[in-house]
Amino acid sequence: MSIIRAIGYRLLLAVLFVYALSFTVRSDELGAFHAAVGEAAEQHRVAMETLETRGQAETAAAVHRLRESWQTIGERFGKNPPPVFAGDEEYAGTFMQVDMRLIGVLLIIDLGNRDAAREGLASVKDVLARWSARSAPAAR
Repeated sequence: MSIIRAIGYRLLLAVLFVYALSFTVRSDELGAFHAAVGEAAEQHRVAMETLETRGQAETAAAVHRLRESWQTIGERFGKNPPPVFAGDEEYAGTFMQVDMRLIGVLLIIDLGNRDAAREGLASVKDVLARWSARSAPAAR
């Protein structure tokens, strides 16, 4: 009977270890998501600065980099949201909405309307700020 008990304890320890490891993986996933959102936020800052200080070509290039950064988040986390977004009905749709907004901003830049481009980028900043706050270490 003591052999069975010893095996049971070892099995229990193994299960607890795997369970604890799963939290570490989820935490790392959330950290990677937060970092990706932070990178997109930095690209947004650069795009806004470029909009205010440079010409159309430079601004369009900066918005293209922002869009690529956003698409990277979608490719990596679109189908498998971090735990803090589980059950969020708007999560998946937000990827398409922001991408379409960025396409619109690119068209507006081509038309030369800085004010409208500024407004379009402001809504993207709001999404990035909300997602950054939700995925921040304090939110865990």
